[in-house]
Amino acid sequence: MAPLREHFEPWLNRLEGFANARVLSITPVDGGASNITCKVELLGSGPRAVCLRVQRERGIFEPYDVIREGRLIAALAQSGVPVPRVIASEPDSAALGAPFIVMEWVDAPHMGNAAAPSFAAFTRTVVGIHNLDWLALGLGFLGVPESPRAGILKELDAIARRMPAFGCENDRLLAFALGQLRKGAPDTGRLALCQGDINIFNYLFLGEDVVSVVDWEQARISDPRCDVGQLVALSHLKGAPFGPAEAQPFVQAYGVAAGKSATGMAYFRARWLFELGVIYHGWKRFNNSNPWYEWDHLADLLERSLAELV
Repeated sequence: MAPLREHFEPWLNRLEGFANARVLSITPVDGGASNITCKVELLGSGPRAVCLRVQRERGIFEPYDVIREGRLIAALAQSGVPVPRVIASEPDSAALGAPFIVMEWVDAPHMGNAAAPSFAAFTRTVVGIHNLDWLALGLGFLGVPESPRAGILKELDAIARRMPAFGCENDRLLAFALGQLRKGAPDTGRLALCQGDINIFNYLFLGEDVVSVVDWEQARISDPRCDVGQLVALSHLKGAPFGPAEAQPFVQAYGVAAGKSATGMAYFRARWLFELGVIYHGWKRFNNSNPWYEWDHLADLLERSLAELV
C-alpha cells in the first residue's frame, strides 16, 4: 500500500482540516465484494483514522459507482439512519487510479463480531430504512421505476447482464430461473429505499445498538421485500431449514417491527437464490476460489424455491 499512501496523502492534505495529516498506513478491510474499503491511520491534528473507499473495476456486483454511493450516504446523514459522515468524494481517477470517497472511520464491530448485538435493533433499522421518505431526502437520482414490478424487473436485468462476464449465461438452471422470475414478478408492493445488501456484516454495533450502516453500493428504489428475501436466502445457505418463506424468523420479526406482515416472500426468496447462483460463478471468476456456500446446496434450494412459484 506504499504507492497508494504516497498518492493519497497529498490529496488528503488539500482538504480543510487535513493540511498537516500524515498517513501512517492504509489497510484493506477484510471481506466484502463491493467497493474496496481501507482503514487509513493518520497522524496530525485531525482524526486518527478515516475510511477510504475506492471504486472496484470488476466484481460480482458490477458495474460499481462509488461516487453515487457517497452521494447517497451524504443524503442519509439527514435521516434517522446512522451512517458514516462523508468527508469528500473524488470522481477523477488521476489521484488513485479510480474514483474514491473518504468517510469517517466508525470504530465499531459488525453484527457478526459484536459482543451482544440486538437482532431486534438490526430488524428495526432495516424497517427504518424502508420507511424513509426517500423523495424528501432527494434520492430520486437513484432512479425511480414506474412501479414495484418495474423495479424488480430492472434488478433482474442488471443480474442478467453480469451472467456472460461470469461465464454462466448458458447454465440451464439459472436461465430457467431468470425466465420464471421475469414471468412471475409480482405487480403488488410498494417502492422504498432498499439498501441492496442487508447482511449482518454491514451493520455496526456498540453494545445492543446499531451505530452505523455501511455498504450502500447496491442501494436502489424498489420493493423492500427484495431486501428481506436476501436474509431468507442466506439463512438457508447457512443451514436454516427450508419451509414456508413467510414463516422464516426474519420475515416474522420484520413484520412485527413494521407493524404489517410481509407477504409474497416465496418469490423474493427465489429471486435472491437466483442472484446468489450468479454470484457463485462471478466469485469463482474473480477470486479463483469457491464462495463460502456449495453449488449443489444452492441449486437444490433454488429448484425448490422455483417449484413454489408454479
